[in-house]
Amino acid sequence: NAFNIASMSFDPETIFHAIKKHVPAFEMIYDVDPLKQRIADSWPDSLDDTCAREEWGWKPAYDLESMTVDMLEKLREKLKK
Repeated sequence: NAFNIASMSFDPETIFHAIKKHVPAFEMIYDVDPLKQRIADSWPDSLDDTCAREEWGWKPAYDLESMTVDMLEKLREKLKK
C-alpha cells in the first residue's frame, strides 16, 4: 500500500512574500527553465494525504510560515561563520 504525504505547496511568488515578511530588504530574481516548468506543470495541483493522517496519525510539522522562520534561523546560524 502507498500513501500520499503532503505538507505544503507554493510558487516562487508565495515564498518570496513569506521571506519578505521577515527580511524586508529581500529581493528575488529567477528565470524559469521551460523544460523543468513543463515537468512541474504535469504534477497534480495537490495530494490527498487523508489516509496517512487517518491511519498513521500523520500531520505535517511545518506550514509555510513555520518553515520560513526555521529556514531563516538556520541560514543565519550557518552564515555567521
